[in-house]
Amino acid sequence: MRFLSALKNDIRFQAKYGFYFLYAFFSAVYIGVLAMVPPAYRDAVAALVILTDPAMLGIFFIGGIWLLERGEGLHRFWCVSPLRPVEYILSKAVSLAVLSTVSADLIALVSLGRGVHLAGLSLGVFAGAVVLNLIGLTVASRARSVNHYLTVVILPLTALTAPPVLTAFGFSHPLLEMVPSTALWRAIAGSIGLAQGAGGWLWGVLALWFGLALVWADRRVGAALRAEGGEGR
Repeated sequence: MRFLSALKNDIRFQAKYGFYFLYAFFSAVYIGVLAMVPPAYRDAVAALVILTDPAMLGIFFIGGIWLLERGEGLHRFWCVSPLRPVEYILSKAVSLAVLSTVSADLIALVSLGRGVHLAGLSLGVFAGAVVLNLIGLTVASRARSVNHYLTVVILPLTALTAPPVLTAFGFSHPLLEMVPSTALWRAIAGSIGLAQGAGGWLWGVLALWFGLALVWADRRVGAALRAEGGEGR
């Protein structure tokens, strides 16, 4: 029940600060761009578009949400919050992942038509976006300002972006397959018929990274919340 209440509050917060509008705007822009791409290349471009925006867009947005909450002084009330750190963290990651999933589905359906395996696309984007959002929130908890966050997030974002892009262009290596964003790209590409997915291996990689990212976020974000607002839970 606490988690659902936190999720509802996060949705309201994101709507208040225009995150829904931003996702709708980017979705419309990419649908327009894909409409101008020749059909022979549209699937490949769509897969990369969905990977980078909206699926990875949450890394930037979740950092902005953390810093907005800090700027409004909300973290100072952590000591009286009934939430545990893991509930706070998952609420942020899941609420933005839902937005990413809706945006990805809209882009794929409008731009690619009936050939989309919607269930596979939705599950893949949602799972991948949750993992990436957890990483983004953990990095944001170390940032002192928006400019500082944009600086410190460059390295992890590059490390997450390069492997799936290399894979999309035909480069293959077992280490690349262990990166969560590569698993996300394979889920996207498989769901639109662009490439073969990695089957159970794909979901295993995402599950492993979810566990690692959640433990990391729980420790780091929980410590940051306690430092700003007292011990709490």
